[in-house]
Amino acid sequence: MSDLNQVLQVATEVKSTIAAAAAAAHPRETGGILLGWWLDERVFVYHAVEVPDPDATQGSWVRDHDTAQVVLQETLYDQGHPWLGYVGDWHSHPTACGASGQDLTSIQRASTQYSQSLVLLVHRADGLVEAVVTASANHPLVRGLIPGSPEAETT
Repeated sequence: MSDLNQVLQVATEVKSTIAAAAAAAHPRETGGILLGWWLDERVFVYHAVEVPDPDATQGSWVRDHDTAQVVLQETLYDQGHPWLGYVGDWHSHPTACGASGQDLTSIQRASTQYSQSLVLLVHRADGLVEAVVTASANHPLVRGLIPGSPEAETT
């Protein structure tokens, strides 16, 4: 089992939601928030919600805090799951590249507001999804292809 598999589990629905949003936005980036929960040192990502950026380009998507907060509150109400909460962000890259240095800095900076790790999922144009799980007291930053990707075992 890889380090990523030990700290992250992503629901199949999340992967398909992100892929559909990325396809609809192509050739621009899009993104949103991830909802789930933490159990011990593992993050369970259960739901992905798009947070539109009307100014997104082929190389940029920005999560507006106020819009994301409204989307988060509405989704939590609609889902009604007692464990569900914000666990990170996702966005697409319209090329076959994973998380950039700016992406890594942004999610690591956001994680300082939480006692648990946050997750960043980046949907690449080649259909693969890269995951970044921020460092915690019990593990360093973990990065790789999400479990279930055919190429995940070879990278």
